[in-house]
Amino acid sequence: MGTYNNKYYEPLEQMMAIRHQYMSKILRDHNGQDVYEFFNNKRVLDLGCGTGEFLNNYCGMGAECSGIDIENNFKIKNKINFKLIKIEANKFLKNCKKKFDVVFLFEFLEHLEEEDKHKLFKNLSKNLNKNAYIFISTLNKNLLSKYLAINIAENFLKLLPKKTHDFNLFLSPSKLQTISTKYNFNLMDIEGIQYNPIFKSFKLSKIDLVNYIGTLKY
Repeated sequence: MGTYNNKYYEPLEQMMAIRHQYMSKILRDHNGQDVYEFFNNKRVLDLGCGTGEFLNNYCGMGAECSGIDIENNFKIKNKINFKLIKIEANKFLKNCKKKFDVVFLFEFLEHLEEEDKHKLFKNLSKNLNKNAYIFISTLNKNLLSKYLAINIAENFLKLLPKKTHDFNLFLSPSKLQTISTKYNFNLMDIEGIQYNPIFKSFKLSKIDLVNYIGTLKY
């Protein structure tokens, strides 16, 4: 997309609350910290940051934030401790001299080829501080996820433009586990995400057959 497409970003914007809720839960349960306390003075990287609006929330909590996307659909201007850059993710990571404490990979991995997924995790392993967190949300890979994400969401309900997703690029939790282990990441947690098209809202679920959200620790 060369220009901002509200039809594409609306579902992603609806996911912001559940992302924050999930991270708050993980940080409380595994790190013993309130989410606001945790993000203060952290260095955060958002790969596939979209408009930059979600990342901007954590700049407001005192984090130093960098957002990367291949499209310039940014709606937030660069400022102190907040920078959005139009660049391919692996190219950015390969040349980046900074190390990060938190990485967001929200609705991102399902758009990468297999080779690029491996490059991404390899590059990330060189750009993270010890005990860094990676928060991920993506699409499982099975016939149900293909049917709901493509046949229903794209073609029937038209929640997303056609050809937003390529089923061949979807990532199962078991495949995520394999890639994570290869590059020395610990897959700490996975939970499902369910969408209610009537209320246009998401909630956490024990069922991870379609959308899921997870946590890696370095």
